[in-house]
Amino acid sequence: MIETTRAVSHPGIYIKDAIDELGLTQSEFALRTGLSIKNVSTLLNGESNITFDVAVKLAAFFHNSVEGWINLQTKYNLYLNAENIKNEYKIDWEIAKTIDKEFALNYLGIPIDNKNKNETIDKLRSCFNVAALHNLKSSDMYAFCRTSVIKNLDEKTIILRNAWISLAEQEAREMTCAKFNKDLIMNSIEYLRSLTLKGPNVINTELKDFLSKRGIKLVIMPFLSGSNLSGVTKWIDNEDCVLVAVNDYGKDADKIWFSIFHEIGHAIKNHKRHLTISYNKDNIQDEDENEANIFAKNALINEKDYIAFVKNNDFSLRSIKRFSKAQGVADFIVIGRLQKDGLVDWSQYQDFKPKYQINFQTK
Repeated sequence: MIETTRAVSHPGIYIKDAIDELGLTQSEFALRTGLSIKNVSTLLNGESNITFDVAVKLAAFFHNSVEGWINLQTKYNLYLNAENIKNEYKIDWEIAKTIDKEFALNYLGIPIDNKNKNETIDKLRSCFNVAALHNLKSSDMYAFCRTSVIKNLDEKTIILRNAWISLAEQEAREMTCAKFNKDLIMNSIEYLRSLTLKGPNVINTELKDFLSKRGIKLVIMPFLSGSNLSGVTKWIDNEDCVLVAVNDYGKDADKIWFSIFHEIGHAIKNHKRHLTISYNKDNIQDEDENEANIFAKNALINEKDYIAFVKNNDFSLRSIKRFSKAQGVADFIVIGRLQKDGLVDWSQYQDFKPKYQINFQTK
């Protein structure tokens, strides 16, 4: 059925009025213009558009310009597009409200409130590199990947996951990087381990620079509430390097460093070079995740030395500090490992496990 408004109508309504004035049936009009009966019917009902070929035939019959008919169609299409845009903004505003306000303001520099909704949506679309925020709903956006949680992700988690990964990808594009070199990284494990002794600022400076020279673009961003992500590893084929992105979930120093080593493990173990998404869930039965966990554990603490240390059954603070020094790693790494393995209580030595306050620049 033809759609009309006070200002804009489908061109079919003008054609219908004209042939009614001429006293022609649709069939007669079709024969006189050279259009098919079906084409005439769909035009008059507003179910098809005036193409260039149709405009030529109409102009010849009515003795007017081709441009005039094309302009009528264009005007109507622009009207429909404006209506669609209004609806898309309504849909996208509901998605915008799912994004953590603190994250949006402090990291993206975008306040999410009822003022300037459309401007806010435009800025978010630009940040996430999508034409519309509702495109982030697609579970297929990163379909060709390995993920520690294969199914049962709700829509909100998918949206926020896709948004966070998109931000990481954009940050990585601005970074320069050498080609990935697995051997150089494996030969630098002791040095990487020693960086845990230097505090949080080393992550965005010395660690990033060191890894970039060995083929890893390290991106660390704030945790986006609701995304449930701990990290992502993504190969950048055209540069032959790899993106490793982690966040500051919980702000626990031991967990942040473990996430970094975990994602580096994905890069080293990932022979097929697929994108890998890691989530904040324990007891995940996934081969890639288990391999990355093992790599992180052994890279941070030598496996044989750890087994010998545990056998001594002395988990006093003095013993932990002595063992940490011998490993060339921060005390909190050993404490976190012992807590994770159930050898000391989670509440024990918490004062010796720092929280990292990482300085993130507003996008």
